[in-house]
Amino acid sequence: MTANRLPKRRSAREIRRQLRSIYEGSDGCVPDLSKLDRGGRSRITRWLLKAIGLLAFISVIAWAGFFLFTQTLFQKSETLSLSVEGPSEVKSGEEVSYTFRYENTGDVPVASLGMKLNLPNTFHVYSTVPESSQADEWTIGSVSAGSDGAITVTGVFLADVPSSQRLQALFTYKPANFSSNFQDITTQKVEIVDSVLRLSLAGPQKALAGDTSEYVINIQNSGSDPVFNLRVTPQFPENFTLTQSEPALEEGLSYWIVPSLEPGALIAITVKGAYTSTASGEQTVKASVGFVQDEVVYTQSSQELITDVLGGVVSFSVIVNGSNQNQTADLGETLRISIDYANNGTENVEDLGLTLNLSGNDKNLPIDWTLANLGGGTRTGNEIQWTGLGTLAPQESKVIDVGLPLFSKLTDADADALTLNVTLALNKIGSITSTRTLEATPIKITLNSDVTAAVQARYFSESGTPIGTGPIPPQVGQTTTYRVYWNLSNSLHTLETIRLSTTLPQHVTWIEDTDTDIGTLSYNATTRQITWTIPKLLAELGHAGAWFELAINPSEADVGHFVRLTNTTTIEAKDTVTSEALKKSLSEITTELPEDAFAAGKGTVIKSK
Repeated sequence: MTANRLPKRRSAREIRRQLRSIYEGSDGCVPDLSKLDRGGRSRITRWLLKAIGLLAFISVIAWAGFFLFTQTLFQKSETLSLSVEGPSEVKSGEEVSYTFRYENTGDVPVASLGMKLNLPNTFHVYSTVPESSQADEWTIGSVSAGSDGAITVTGVFLADVPSSQRLQALFTYKPANFSSNFQDITTQKVEIVDSVLRLSLAGPQKALAGDTSEYVINIQNSGSDPVFNLRVTPQFPENFTLTQSEPALEEGLSYWIVPSLEPGALIAITVKGAYTSTASGEQTVKASVGFVQDEVVYTQSSQELITDVLGGVVSFSVIVNGSNQNQTADLGETLRISIDYANNGTENVEDLGLTLNLSGNDKNLPIDWTLANLGGGTRTGNEIQWTGLGTLAPQESKVIDVGLPLFSKLTDADADALTLNVTLALNKIGSITSTRTLEATPIKITLNSDVTAAVQARYFSESGTPIGTGPIPPQVGQTTTYRVYWNLSNSLHTLETIRLSTTLPQHVTWIEDTDTDIGTLSYNATTRQITWTIPKLLAELGHAGAWFELAINPSEADVGHFVRLTNTTTIEAKDTVTSEALKKSLSEITTELPEDAFAAGKGTVIKSK
């Protein structure tokens, strides 16, 4: 039997030789097997990474080129330098010049150059150097490297004092080495701090009510050139009555027009008037002067003066319908006028007289004199006088009450507004005979439009043709329909936002059958409200109408009664002349049908037959 032989033991050198033969690479090196490495990337991955790197490199080069181009070459092409020469603070009405300079500071010629000037409407051009090729535009042409030029504009500001204005020049140019245009803007801000016009206002520091007070408005041109088209506007307290002015005010105007004023020239406007009996304490008078362009006033100077008005010995006031202010009134109402007068002094006042003068723009006054209460006065035309009022003891006061009924309807010859002027005259205070006249502040009464509305229900037309359906008189358990008419009348002033409305009782049914002359008629089933809206109703139109139909089905409880068809009807409108909101209410409608002669006596509910 053969014994088993043990394998021959290998030396370390042999083991290393075998490992080298297994792991040796193409470069003759054995990798470090003491640590593990990731496997090599695929070809696609390596290609993508290389592509991304290449693109990043190209992007860096492109951006670097862009910044280099814009900061060097492009910047060098911007060869135009701009500036403006001229004052930043000027006087309104004073001639002034502005020079817009341009210079080609680069090495590249400018092939074409143009300028457009944007001016505020308050600047008026006298001349330009050179002249513009068209309105506020200049075609300059080519400008060689290192060349410059200028455009000078001379004119005048006619603007509010103070105010800020801006002049702006837009240059459009094309360098010779570019095919596209470039633009640049230069702006000059100008402050209007003063004016060539000077205004002063002189008048009394103290005045007595009723005494004549005089005010003087002085206007001077402090400039070196004439000025044109001036407007001088006074503003007096409400309690001041203007009686005279020099020069006189043109009819319908509340200001003076000065066509022209030469350099250094001075004009004076004198105003005379009196403070009314209601004036007391400090009263402010104002005046202003301005240039006028297209009906726009540019204020140049303004002044105000305070006059302390002292109470007179006799005072009086006028109250119309509870107010001493201008107000509106409705046709058909009565103007209730109270004239109160009192002696505030320590001596008797004798020989008093009062006059109430009414005017209506040269038309007939809308007053029914046959029903008027003149309060003991005597009427002559449109004037009521109270003479011989006796003696008024110290601290005594009296009152006169007047009632003037207005017409319910106007004709074309009647005035729709009237003004009340009350004057008090006295001739003796104590032992001193001195005639003095006091005036109260006038009160203007403007009449509201004569809008009226009529509502009615009908079963038959005016000719007797049935326009309703069902039994009449209405019967229990059966349906009867009626037609309701709304008629609107107006002839004095145009009305706006007209609205008629009513609500239906729960037992009444709305029928979708309506018609209108103008506007829109609608029904809200939730609120059960019927509304007729008209945006505008011209006074010349005079009338508008609408109708709708309703149905009822009476119950046993309605037997022997009229059935209510609608609740109260309300009319609302705005008078375009007085701006007054007009509102009236009309009574509810029932099956009685008083306007329907063919349905007379057939409105109460009966039992079914």
